[in-house]
Amino acid sequence: LTVALLGAAYRLGLLYQLWHKVDPRSPRHGGELVAEVLKAHGVRFLFTLAGGHISPILVASEKVGIRVVDTRHEATAVFAADAVSRLSGRIGVAAVTAGPGVTNTVTAIKNAQMAESPVLLIGGAAA
Repeated sequence: LTVALLGAAYRLGLLYQLWHKVDPRSPRHGGELVAEVLKAHGVRFLFTLAGGHISPILVASEKVGIRVVDTRHEATAVFAADAVSRLSGRIGVAAVTAGPGVTNTVTAIKNAQMAESPVLLIGGAAA
């Protein structure tokens, strides 16, 4: 009986919840965590074509002092991140929305790769 109860608790995720407490009153979200990591790595600019999937990252980035620069095309965001990287020696960051937002960056990200520029591309996703 005890083994059966432990097995059921494991399958339901109850054992995980015993050791990994989450404060339900916490106002933090994933976008804030991403922004804090970017800030800790010296990111000063985040280039984007704003979209719903990445909005929490953009809002949180502005809150921590990262300048969010909105572009008119996803490739332009990555080209700008590449330019920042080449000119400053810091990592360039671009964030785009899911689907075509990511695929529209292929040429620009390949260009950054060929130049060996440190560029981070963040793509949104829907679950």
